[in-house]
Amino acid sequence: MDTIVSTSSSSRATQRRLPRLVIVEEHTAVADVLDAGLWGRYRVRSVIATEQRSVAATVAAARAARPDIAIVAVRPGPFIDSELVLRGLRAAGVPAIALSTVGVEDDPVLWGRCLLAGALGLLPKTADLADLTRMLDRVLVDQPTMCPALATRLREAATRAATDDECWTARNRLGCLSGRERAVIAKLMSGRCPAEIAREDFVAEATVRSQIKSILAKLQVNSQLGAVAVARLAGWSAGDELAVAS
Repeated sequence: MDTIVSTSSSSRATQRRLPRLVIVEEHTAVADVLDAGLWGRYRVRSVIATEQRSVAATVAAARAARPDIAIVAVRPGPFIDSELVLRGLRAAGVPAIALSTVGVEDDPVLWGRCLLAGALGLLPKTADLADLTRMLDRVLVDQPTMCPALATRLREAATRAATDDECWTARNRLGCLSGRERAVIAKLMSGRCPAEIAREDFVAEATVRSQIKSILAKLQVNSQLGAVAVARLAGWSAGDELAVAS
């Protein structure tokens, strides 16, 4: 039943629609437990994440329920990125909270990434039903669910980790370059074009362009600007030319 009935002092019955809640969860049993616990306060629909269901299909199934709020399990499925689900729901205007299998102190980066992806609050899966209900209620009335200082600390931790990961990836890819390719990318960073590099190094311009093509493939980028960006992310500068070429 979609409504609950309350009686005022004048004995006139009024009806209030139950908020629609969608649960994105990998395990049917967990979704059923949440459904039973929230029965009577929310109109619940579960979306079970499976290997066959893509992120887009998961978000579409959740949106089809026309929810007022969503609960997204972290990580909802073996091949489903919960952060992408959160981003998809945020883009659709659906407020969501995340339930994590780990606590905030065990993995603050994961919690921060969920917040950056659009979660309005997080709880561990071991949280009491009363805490979950309280958080859902606060989201529905647009009230904060977490201490602002904690939320900021978690977002910053996730941002730092992402930067560190990107830097490590950039350095790893640059490590695949030959000495000559490193010299070429250092000259690209200094603003030289392929023709100028060819003249300085007494080689054909076609040779330089072939080397640049190899650099782009190894760095997994599509342009010289992209290659320069990867080098700068790794901490390289044009002044490193002799060092990286040695």
